[in-house]
Amino acid sequence: MDNHIQTLVSQINTNVGNLIKYNGEVAKQLFMRDEFNLNCKVDISVERKFLAEVLKYIPNLYTIKLYDDKHVTTNFTDIQFSEVTHANVYYDTDLIMTLIVYDVEQDDWMFRWNHNIRLPEKNIYFHSIRWDVDYIKPEIVLMYELLDPIDYQQIPNYRSVIDSLSYYQFVMLRLVVGDERINQALISEKSAM
Repeated sequence: MDNHIQTLVSQINTNVGNLIKYNGEVAKQLFMRDEFNLNCKVDISVERKFLAEVLKYIPNLYTIKLYDDKHVTTNFTDIQFSEVTHANVYYDTDLIMTLIVYDVEQDDWMFRWNHNIRLPEKNIYFHSIRWDVDYIKPEIVLMYELLDPIDYQQIPNYRSVIDSLSYYQFVMLRLVVGDERINQALISEKSAM
């Protein structure tokens, strides 16, 4: 499976790397250790208007399932792209990648669960000089992981990520998800250990 992940990531980075930002565990590892670890499922974010362009570079040997709030389909004509929340990419039955769709209005990124939460799009990501990739800032990764029903399928490492946040980043996370949800996540992580 690792080889398929690395091949797919290479294909996407080569052709549309400027249109995506790494999310999830990859983004957290880039932030905390400047590591570009592709040993498990990879999450990437893509602005809605570039989703079709990114999907074009996923070879046919992979199965792509598109999701909206009500439907799941592999037929791109059965779903409105304006409603897609994410796409899962499978090799056989193994989930190897999730593409998380985000919206931008007047150069402002909008949080999916509350469009009143906005940031200039250029402020939602960092760039790794070492790896030459963009990745979503950790407080935004945690917003999605703590509030979004997408199954991220990674071992939680909330404590280490939260401990690595700046004061500003932590305050932003706290304002969006709330103290109760952060505490629940830390307690569930502790009990899983």
